[in-house]
Amino acid sequence: MLSQATPSDAALGFKPSNAPALDPSISNWVSAPILAHYRQTASAADINTPSNAALPAVGRGKATGGPNMSGAVVANMDALSSTAAGAIAANYGGVPPTAIVYFRGDGTTLNAQGRAKVREAAAAFKAAGGAGMVRVVGHAASRTANMSVEKHLEVIFEKSQKRADMVAQELIHDGVPADKVNIQAVGDSQPIYYESMPKGEDGNRRAEIFLQS
Repeated sequence: MLSQATPSDAALGFKPSNAPALDPSISNWVSAPILAHYRQTASAADINTPSNAALPAVGRGKATGGPNMSGAVVANMDALSSTAAGAIAANYGGVPPTAIVYFRGDGTTLNAQGRAKVREAAAAFKAAGGAGMVRVVGHAASRTANMSVEKHLEVIFEKSQKRADMVAQELIHDGVPADKVNIQAVGDSQPIYYESMPKGEDGNRRAEIFLQS
């Protein structure tokens, strides 16, 4: 049996990859053997993959979390709350939120953890003397069932509105005067997590609380 020479990638018409380098934060959810195999394969293909390079945002054709984000992969919302706060601050002139309230399972009601976050924000408002305003910004993930684009946008906006309303009502219940609470709904226009996995969608189903002097 005659042996056949294996043609090179160049002979087959393949060009060197220009795929982005991996961000170190990807190790939060990709196992070490897979990462090692990726880097070994990339090295064999002459792809420059420095370990400290940033991973550009991917998804719906725009930067995830605003133009000032590094694009670091975020997988565990509870463990990386400071990362989320920094991503949110990039959308608001560097001002981080006082609290981030997450809504799991695409819901619009507060669970015990969410109510605790709202109580903390209300306590911070009172501790500051009750001056200024409390702003609540509601968000949604981009995923919906199959529907028209118009209906999709309507559903997304309504979910972000309901989340902002729910947090505002809880703030008032915890003693923040109603005339001190402003709400804003932004739909899915300000994602801070990749939505390739359910955890990412959970992270974008949220409301943020800002104390403003």
